[in-house]
Amino acid sequence: MQNYAFTQDNIRLNRVVHTEDAELNWLFFPGGPGGDSSILNGLIEAIDVPGNITLVDLPGNGTHAVEQPYDYDQWLELFIPFIKSVKNPVFVGHSFGGMLPLLFSELEDLLVGCVIMNTTPGLWLEEAARLAMENKLPDLTEDMAAFNANPSQETFEQAIQACMPYYFPKETLAKGAEILGKVHIVYQAAVWWQHKAIEMNYNAQWIPQSVETLIIGGEYDYITPYSMFAKDERFERENITKTCITGAGHAPWVEKPERVKALFSEFAANLPQRTASF
Repeated sequence: MQNYAFTQDNIRLNRVVHTEDAELNWLFFPGGPGGDSSILNGLIEAIDVPGNITLVDLPGNGTHAVEQPYDYDQWLELFIPFIKSVKNPVFVGHSFGGMLPLLFSELEDLLVGCVIMNTTPGLWLEEAARLAMENKLPDLTEDMAAFNANPSQETFEQAIQACMPYYFPKETLAKGAEILGKVHIVYQAAVWWQHKAIEMNYNAQWIPQSVETLIIGGEYDYITPYSMFAKDERFERENITKTCITGAGHAPWVEKPERVKALFSEFAANLPQRTASF
């Protein structure tokens, strides 16, 4: 369901669940970057949490088009002011959407809770390449070279299709490819983050100290390997729950919706009975 509203900074909001007098506002940020937030519809359908649920598309993300070229660095400037504008926010980020909050230590005093799914706390390409080799996944060299030689929406979508074995286990490969194939992913945003992550030497700047946090990975996610979090001792804290879902890939609600539902329900039950302070 599309129920769009826009902030003064042109952030697109789609409130898909609205509950009168709800205390919590769940904010869902998609991955890619550039992937339309509609990719998270299946996740929202799989869970049952108290409060309002809103899909968030930053300017130029997915079908929220802006005039190109767009300076995607603006996303990093818009993020914290937006979170501050929301009462009692619970952040949910998938893939790039999960990397985003880890860049901002200010969130310690802003969020009621935080869920980050299928993402990493640091540069991931080397680890992804190692796991791909160990698991004999298809070589993407030619597809990536074709895109880099002629970057366009068409060559990007071709490269994404070639990456499907990195996203989904063989049992759900066809289903996952069909789902992802229906989602508009803006290639300019993906290219921006590819360069920006390396330029800034992406590494988590925020380790939640008291904010209730749930980190979810998938056994067969070779795009953002869970091993990155498994080995990162900074996230070994009482307020942080880390779990890797057996049999799941980059979108674990596709393979294991009941497990994802249970994890969200437990997380929601453990949220503090208070409001966030600003």
